[in-house]
Amino acid sequence: MEPECSLEYFSVQVAQRDVSRRLQVGQELIDYLGDPRRSVDVDHDQKRTLDDIVDELTGWVNSSNFKVTLLALDVIAALVDRIKDRFKPHFGTVVPALVDRLGDTKDQVREQTQNLLIRIMDQAVSPQYVWERLTSGFKHKNFRTREGVCLCLITTLNTYGAQPLTLSKIVPHICNLLGDPNSQVRDTAMSAMVEIYRHVGEKVRADLIKKGVPQVRLQTLFGKFDEVQKSGNMILCFSHDKSFDDEESVDGNRPSASSTFKVPAKKMASASVGGKRSASAPGSKSGPSKDGALDEDDFTRAFNDVPTVQIFSNRELEETLNKIREILSDDKHDWDQRANALKKIRSLLIAGATEYDCFFQHLRLLEGAFKLSARDLRSQVVREACITVAHLSTHLGNKFDHSAEAIVPTLFNLVPNCAKVMATSGVAAIRCIIRHTHVPRLIPLITSNCTSKSVAVRRRCYEFLDLLLQEWQTHSLERHVTVLVETIKKGISDADAEARQEARKTYWSLRNHFPAEADALYNSLEPSYQKSFQAHLKSSTSAASLPHSDRSSSSSQESLKCMFLQSSIATRAKKFHIVIVRLKAQLIGSSNFWIYINIIIQV
Repeated sequence: MEPECSLEYFSVQVAQRDVSRRLQVGQELIDYLGDPRRSVDVDHDQKRTLDDIVDELTGWVNSSNFKVTLLALDVIAALVDRIKDRFKPHFGTVVPALVDRLGDTKDQVREQTQNLLIRIMDQAVSPQYVWERLTSGFKHKNFRTREGVCLCLITTLNTYGAQPLTLSKIVPHICNLLGDPNSQVRDTAMSAMVEIYRHVGEKVRADLIKKGVPQVRLQTLFGKFDEVQKSGNMILCFSHDKSFDDEESVDGNRPSASSTFKVPAKKMASASVGGKRSASAPGSKSGPSKDGALDEDDFTRAFNDVPTVQIFSNRELEETLNKIREILSDDKHDWDQRANALKKIRSLLIAGATEYDCFFQHLRLLEGAFKLSARDLRSQVVREACITVAHLSTHLGNKFDHSAEAIVPTLFNLVPNCAKVMATSGVAAIRCIIRHTHVPRLIPLITSNCTSKSVAVRRRCYEFLDLLLQEWQTHSLERHVTVLVETIKKGISDADAEARQEARKTYWSLRNHFPAEADALYNSLEPSYQKSFQAHLKSSTSAASLPHSDRSSSSSQESLKCMFLQSSIATRAKKFHIVIVRLKAQLIGSSNFWIYINIIIQV
């Protein structure tokens, strides 16, 4: 293996101090780790080289340049995805830096750090192993770090539930933060405690009394516990778990042997999207999947799963929308208030809000609030924001154009999120917008993400382009045909096999609209990529062999087969013509009949 394609090479390069060189090397390392064929030595490394790389990357995480920090977090995430549980010995090296970055001054760094921690829990080590090393963050001198650790706990509970964690060891730290000097930390600690109650139940209330939390705080907490209980958002079933067992109660006292405490064995599909627990049995098609993933069908069911309201006047609608915007524009409001405000927008749509003149003016004013909600760290708020945006697009069609253009970039940021409910909510919302809001200005927003350094984003982008080419009319695409062709061409040579496959599907959809441009694109490809097209066509001989969403492109595949056939016939005709020319040349000046016969046989 050449030096520039080895771990040894990168172990030297990551030690560079020049910022521009770091930015270049970091992206090269991400691409290298993302291609198992190039990075075979990663699977056989004896740990020493990886130790050196992780040590240097930890320094990058602590860099004063936030671009270097963000890139370091991306590189570590790529390394975690590549070596999975072999990253465990390296986690202790990076965790102090990650704790510090949870309190970074830039929102993007804090969010990306939290996403990386969730990814490490998913790919490398257990959530409990991570949290045993994160508890120092509860006492960190930086108030943003103390707040960030609480937010990370909330995300962990939303992603994995209470069962993998020993919450009894975490609750005392949160109790201390309820009296923190900083109001943001106090509010976030309160939200974390409410989230624990949502997963664990009444045992939390009893242990807080034993812990000696001041009465005023207890009353506030218990009031929030009651609100959650009445809302139907509790995630509690009757399977035994030790995450908050009496044997390690908050006050440290051991209970009687007969006392047990029970919490969910795993995170349920939480509440149905409307905020109430689904009555369907596990695995039923009427609700979200067990892992929390959502799709367009779940969104469609959630559109109308909201409280009924009535609108009596234009003024009343304005007052309601102003109040909704006030709640959504301030992330300090309780998460359930923000989620309910988003549902209220859907209620107003159903009640006929679009018939009032003020609605579209207020919709423009709500765009910032939608973006803030889609960036929220609470999965429930993100989910409701995505459902509401999808409902608006479905209901308004092209009248939602300006808001769609504003919100789509934020939705793309959800796609690589480690929490499936957030990632799939973003994907479903984008798909709904593509189906119902046919605005050409959305095309560059999608094509620009086709070169993302995130493999998940690139794969999804080609899915979105394929859907767009199937759903939209040709006249809506004409202005951007050049960009579409160039984007698909890049996708066909993408480093990721799945992205390449999605790009090939998109090519067939493109041929429905622009056959001449598609043919030119095919002819400009390298022979190896042309063979990939032919191989894929041979394995997809009929529309029935395609996924349901791709059957509409079967006519494009037939056209492409015809093109291959025409190319083959033309090649054979050219060879035949050459043989005839040779025949004539050899017959000139010769009367030997057998020469003529032999050449005819060769033809």
